[in-house]
Amino acid sequence: MYRKQRVSAGGAVALLAVLSAISMERGMIASPKWYFILCITTPVLLLFSFARSK
Repeated sequence: MYRKQRVSAGGAVALLAVLSAISMERGMIASPKWYFILCITTPVLLLFSFARSK
């Protein structure tokens, strides 16, 4: 009856990668305060990579 569908996380990973790149670039150029975003995006990217490997 019901099929379990797997949702692709590719869009979320791409968005997190872009946010990480922007925060690193802004941290180097504008202000080091931008680096706090990496504290959020890096662990989430690691979680996505471990979840995909299973």
